Amino acid sequence: MSRLGFAAAFMATLLAATDARAGKDFGPVSYFRMALGRELFVSPGGSPGLELQNPSGQPDVDLLFGVDLSKYWGLEFAVNYVKTDLRATGDGKLGDFSTISGILQARLRYPMHNDRFVPYALFGAGYGFGDFSGRTDPMTFPIGGRSWSSQGILGGGAEYFIYRNLAFGLELRDTFLFRPELTVNGQQQAINADSVALTAGLRVYFDSPRSGKPGVNAHLPPAVDTAKFRPYIMVRGGQALFTDTNALKSSNIVIDSTSGPLLSGGFGANFSRYWGAEFAFEYARAQIRNPTNNVKISGYPVWTMLGFARLRYPTEHDKVVPYLSLGAGLGWAEKGDPDIPETVSGFHSPQQTTFVGAAAVGVDYFVQDDVALTLEARDTFNFATDVSLNGVPLKLHPDFVSFSAGIRVFFQ
Repeated sequence: MSRLGFAAAFMATLLAATDARAGKDFGPVSYFRMALGRELFVSPGGSPGLELQNPSGQPDVDLLFGVDLSKYWGLEFAVNYVKTDLRATGDGKLGDFSTISGILQARLRYPMHNDRFVPYALFGAGYGFGDFSGRTDPMTFPIGGRSWSSQGILGGGAEYFIYRNLAFGLELRDTFLFRPELTVNGQQQAINADSVALTAGLRVYFDSPRSGKPGVNAHLPPAVDTAKFRPYIMVRGGQALFTDTNALKSSNIVIDSTSGPLLSGGFGANFSRYWGAEFAFEYARAQIRNPTNNVKISGYPVWTMLGFARLRYPTEHDKVVPYLSLGAGLGWAEKGDPDIPETVSGFHSPQQTTFVGAAAVGVDYFVQDDVALTLEARDTFNFATDVSLNGVPLKLHPDFVSFSAGIRVFFQ
């Protein structure tokens, strides 16, 4: 609580000092930030009999929307997700422990060197959700559950504008007073999920972030596509629908039709007004069940790395760009963390690689000359993997159709 009080006083002092001179010469500017990093738990063994894998087993994923209300301060809403292993103290992995948080935070900025270099400080609070899932063998440890907890945020960072409205930066974030609870031996037990995270990310402004009202909207290039060569990066999120869900129903294996959250990212380039190419990654997690009693058997993550040729057709004065993509590459799939022991389910699937194909349709809508919002529907096919049930070899077909929305950021 002392950290929270100090942060509140510090932020109030700085805002009071800057608001009088900053608010008069700067219009509000909105932005989106995407970042990846690693989380270091402050007290990984702070819960009796339990410990968190430290640092986090998987990357910290940050997405946020914000607005610079003046040259010196603004507001943000951030979503942070991380997953790590939860272990019994001195023993093996019990399962996965993941957290997802929604944070409202203030950001104090101090632009320097002609506004290109921007150090900043953060202060905020919100709620986080802690979840135990995907438990592993042995399955005799009495633990489970999920819960919400409040939390506070302190942090800071610095970023450098690589283009008029694109800034690359590093951020250090301290999460404190985060205590989601799990049920252990029939009793509620708090997990100390306080952490320090270091992330690297790209902040994408939807207008010029230069100070002074005359510079905010004046002389901006039109928010349209162009025919010149332009490299880009893209990131999308959505969901997958598996199309061959009952292929092995007679063998007591089915795939849930709907995946967990789908993530897609990649890079590419527009070569001309109509043609381009892209290299893309896509990840989704299926769920394997027993159709007789609907019991979960295991997660089944699938991911692809594909090369695409893209045919584009700009319309509406080049502001709206429908496209068609055709591609091929590699797909991977494997058995995830089991929901019941393999000795009980008899289900086995090692990691495998297979050739897959894909076709996609989508549309880009330009909100800046170098930023486009994008929607895409993609069919991934020819996905076939070898599994076994009680020693009997079987062929699984995790083909899927994905629906995603995101952003494409151009660098010329």
